[in-house]
Amino acid sequence: MSERSHASLASSTALPRHDAGADFALHSASEVAVPCWLRPIDAATIGLINLALVAEVTIVFLNTVLRNTSHTMLLPGVEETSRLFLIMTAFLGGAVAYGRGRFMAVNYFVARLEPAWRDFLAAAVAWMIILITGVIGAFAIPLQLANAGEHTTMLGIPYLFMTLPVILGCALFIAHAGVALSRRPTRAIVLSALAVAAIAAAFMATRDGALIDNAWVDSGWFYAVLAAVFFLQLAIGLPVGFVLASVGFVYVYSTAAAPLIAVPMNAQRGVGGFIFLALPFFILGGFIMDRGGIGTRIVDFLSAVLGHFRGGLMQVLIVGMYIASGISGSKAADMAAIGIPMNRTLRRAGYDPHEAAAVLAASAAMGESIPPSIAILALGSATSVSTGALFLAGLLPAATIAACLMVVVYLRALLAGRQAAPAASRAARVAATLQAIVPLMMPVLLIGGIVSGIGTPTEISSFAVVYGLLLGVLLYREIGARSFWELLSEASLMSGMIFFTFSGATLFSWALSLEGVPDLVATHLRALGPAAFLPAVILITIVLGAVLESIVTVIILGPLLLPVATALGVDARQYGIVLIEAFGIGSIVPPVGLALYIACSICETQVDRTARPLLVYLLMLCLGLLLVAFVPWITLVLPDYFHFNG
Repeated sequence: MSERSHASLASSTALPRHDAGADFALHSASEVAVPCWLRPIDAATIGLINLALVAEVTIVFLNTVLRNTSHTMLLPGVEETSRLFLIMTAFLGGAVAYGRGRFMAVNYFVARLEPAWRDFLAAAVAWMIILITGVIGAFAIPLQLANAGEHTTMLGIPYLFMTLPVILGCALFIAHAGVALSRRPTRAIVLSALAVAAIAAAFMATRDGALIDNAWVDSGWFYAVLAAVFFLQLAIGLPVGFVLASVGFVYVYSTAAAPLIAVPMNAQRGVGGFIFLALPFFILGGFIMDRGGIGTRIVDFLSAVLGHFRGGLMQVLIVGMYIASGISGSKAADMAAIGIPMNRTLRRAGYDPHEAAAVLAASAAMGESIPPSIAILALGSATSVSTGALFLAGLLPAATIAACLMVVVYLRALLAGRQAAPAASRAARVAATLQAIVPLMMPVLLIGGIVSGIGTPTEISSFAVVYGLLLGVLLYREIGARSFWELLSEASLMSGMIFFTFSGATLFSWALSLEGVPDLVATHLRALGPAAFLPAVILITIVLGAVLESIVTVIILGPLLLPVATALGVDARQYGIVLIEAFGIGSIVPPVGLALYIACSICETQVDRTARPLLVYLLMLCLGLLLVAFVPWITLVLPDYFHFNG
């Protein structure tokens, strides 16, 4: 396998397997092969989503070009086609992604149990997925019947096509969960079925006081039980999207707070909207750029420019992650693109691999606010804050935190007595610059397109795909028809996992709104005052980000705390960037930080030995973020200068 193929696989979380990833692994469905009868269904499903993705990129790109050149549009109703595409991606693509093991789950606790207990819990997880998707799919059927005969406004798309992917996707989830279940011992299957059925029956009995007095639903005990169920499901390895969906449904069912037909409606709502198209577009663009060898060219360029400073190769790693974060938007893709070529270089130079893994993880956390970050796109989609304003607002805070990390690297190299490497020759610097200048134009074009008003972040994301194809196909000649289809499939699978998780997060947020949690949280946080609000946001987000380890942290907290920020006079752009950077820090906190495990996997190290040097960088990340929080100018100067007021 070539280096580029390796990086592409790593970017989709299929990283080298060893002990570092044992505690935060792919879901158990990845342990078994997809049976022959299911493979054609999966292939047809992904093929359909791939074609739809190409069609959406083409339509959005041509619409933007035509609007700017001739004030016309290829397809005025792209918002309606995008909604259908995203629902297909979330449920059909999500089901295939689950079957191929692309859903992440916390296995920190399960990995420490005896094999019999692991089989029991894996079977219980499969039963829960069958139950959760079965419920969503079942209530989607009357929703589809209720919408029969309705059509979208501009293109006249029947609404039944909006609900059909939910039903079919849930059926495909059940099929894949059944396959995973069938590979477990019979004893584990039976006992786990009884356990899950007993828990489900207990909650069913509370509805309308059918068998159990439901007065306890209005007491604190009910919320304690829901919290226990939430953390228990995370601990046994249920992917977070299913955890959030199950808790949201249990609340609505037990309290009868809303009609159950509203469950699939909100599941659809969580992935609808034109702005969400930027996610699969930037993911695809990042994979294309990665396959084109962009990471290696960036590393060679930075090594030639910065490699002669004290601790120079570690400095290259930090700056390389800053630049790579402005290309793909996917943390895993960025870490693979820079980390894989840097790992070999650092080892040859005699650097401690555990230190390298710590710096790689810290740099990934730093880059969370650099456009086109998935976290920024998610926050812009979930709130009223302008995505373009957040794109500009995140650049200097990330640079500030990167500078803090570079100071730590320099001081640690000084204390360790590491000598500076010889400077590269002028010819080497020129050659490396010429190789890197074209891919380095990508972030400039993205930001320039938004600032100049050529297009919205979603529209500019289609340019990222086209630009990446021009480089990979015509300039570098690294991408052919077969490899392009593989990249499409990787982007569809990752997008499916992300959007299904968004759907579960929407159900959870909906339940919180029904209970009035936003008002309760607002009351308590407002009492802290403006000075303590952002530090409180940092603490809450780091803790929740470490527990959930998912972008849903941003989806849940973003709209929940934004009204408080506004009421306290905190700028929404400042609040958003602080939240996003805090989420990044949470993603590397041991023992369950996903980015930490990816870094250890790339650098071929153990998490426990990496955690010690990581503590120093975690401290500096927090100090740098506090500096950003207390100096709003760092965040606001660029969006204010370009008149992006949020």
